[in-house]
Amino acid sequence: MKKIWRILKKILTIVTVLSFAALFVVVLTSAIQKQNQLTCKNLEVKIDYDSGLAFLTENEIKDRINFLSGEDIVGKQLAHIDFRTLEKELEKNPFIDNAEIFVDLQQNIKVDVIQKRPILRILNSDGVGYYISEKNERIPLSDKFTSHVIIALGDVEMHQTPKRDSTVQTDLFNLTQFVQRDTFLNSVVDQIYVNANGELDVIPKISGHIIHFGNSEENMKEKFERLKIFYKEGMAKVGWTKYKAIDLRYMNQVVCEKNDTTNTL
Repeated sequence: MKKIWRILKKILTIVTVLSFAALFVVVLTSAIQKQNQLTCKNLEVKIDYDSGLAFLTENEIKDRINFLSGEDIVGKQLAHIDFRTLEKELEKNPFIDNAEIFVDLQQNIKVDVIQKRPILRILNSDGVGYYISEKNERIPLSDKFTSHVIIALGDVEMHQTPKRDSTVQTDLFNLTQFVQRDTFLNSVVDQIYVNANGELDVIPKISGHIIHFGNSEENMKEKFERLKIFYKEGMAKVGWTKYKAIDLRYMNQVVCEKNDTTNTL
């Protein structure tokens, strides 16, 4: 009898385990089916307007998502939405740096958009205009929003000498980044002019003079340090209107051009 009881006990244990396994499969299948039937209740778009940028509108993003979905995404089954593809397609927009799409517990699809941040606006001699981003990417100009950043004018990207164009673009990017990291310089520098030789002239917000900077790869930090000292110790004493040009291209010198003479300090 004991042997029979042990056999029956094993059988009951196996039957119980199989029953629970079958029940688990049924519950899981039901949950998956229910999950697959869930639909999008609402589409919510958040754009980083707190950054001060407004290249995009929420309606633009919604329209783009609906277009990519092939239909109005509200009411569409969540299981049939390819979120990663939607993110990649949104990020092809020249104004979008990053897009993230997810679903909350209320079945709302949420879209978080980070815009590309311009640090420099190009307006070259041929009338071509665009922005350069903080990641050194090109951003087109927008008819909806203008970013108030440093402007680069003159012979920028003239498509005559690729190497020169590349060097000029690099110089502009490096100089602008340096200026942005310095509170004083960022408050002073307004425009940059690129001459025919590819050298940079910095135009300050303070009217009355221009700064011959030359090449940004050549002692950029030291040049700006000289400029700061000169502004503090020189211009503060003689006034801001005495000189029409300040030349930083010569090592350890600040060469100033008055309205009628040239004087070396």
